[in-house]
Amino acid sequence: MVDKILNNLKSHMWHQELDEVIANPYDYENRKLFIEEASSLLDKIYKLYDDYNLKFHIDDESLNKCIWMLHLDALDTLRDCIFLLKNNKHRITGKMFRDITESLDLSYLIKNNPEEYLKKWFNGGHITHGEYRKIIKKKYGKDTETKEYKNYQLLSGWTHHNYFSLKNSYSLGVGEMLVYDSHCPEALVLPQTMSQYSWEIIYLIKKFIKEMCESGLFRNAKIIESLISISQNEKFDK
Repeated sequence: MVDKILNNLKSHMWHQELDEVIANPYDYENRKLFIEEASSLLDKIYKLYDDYNLKFHIDDESLNKCIWMLHLDALDTLRDCIFLLKNNKHRITGKMFRDITESLDLSYLIKNNPEEYLKKWFNGGHITHGEYRKIIKKKYGKDTETKEYKNYQLLSGWTHHNYFSLKNSYSLGVGEMLVYDSHCPEALVLPQTMSQYSWEIIYLIKKFIKEMCESGLFRNAKIIESLISISQNEKFDK
C-alpha cells in the first residue's frame, strides 16, 4: 500500500536507503521537490482525517476516537517538521521525531490490545513505550523487538541532547573548528545533515501511512484514491 502511493512521487529521496543518503547527500533541487511533494501528501492525508470532525462526543471512549486523536497528533507534528525543514530549522525537527513515533506506536498498542489499554488511556494513565515493544516481541519475535528498541534509543538522542545529535547542528570551519549552523548563512548547513534529517522524516511518513491503512478508520480504496492523485494532478518544479 505504501509503495503504491509513493511510487508516483518524482523525488528519488522517497526510495533511498540511509547508507546511500549519507554517501550521496541530496542536492538542493531534489530536496526542494521532496518538500513540495511531502507537503502536498500530508495536506491530503489531513483532509481524510477531517472527515471525523464532529463525529465523536467528548464523553465517547471508543477505539476509533482514540486512534483518530493519536494519529492527528502525529500528523500535525509531521507537517510541522516539513515546514521547519523547508526553513532549514533541522535542529528542532530532531526533537520531534520521537514524539511522532510514540503517538503512532501507542495507537498501534491500544488498537491491538484495547481491553488492557483503551480505558487506561482515556483515564489519563501512563503507558510506556516498553509496553509497545512487548507486543511487538510477542507478534514478531525478539529480533524485531530489539530493532524497535535501538531505533527508539536513537530517536531519544535528539530528546536527551547527546553529542551525536547536537553535533549535527555544527559545520566545520578553518582548522576543523566548529561553527554553529544557526549563526551562519544557509549555504553552510551541511547537505549530509539536511539529508539525514530528511530521510528520517520520510521514514516516519511511510510509517504513518502504514498505520493509517491498518487503523480501520478508512477504506484502503479511499486512501489510494485520495493520495495517489498527487503525481497525476499536481505539477512540481524539478
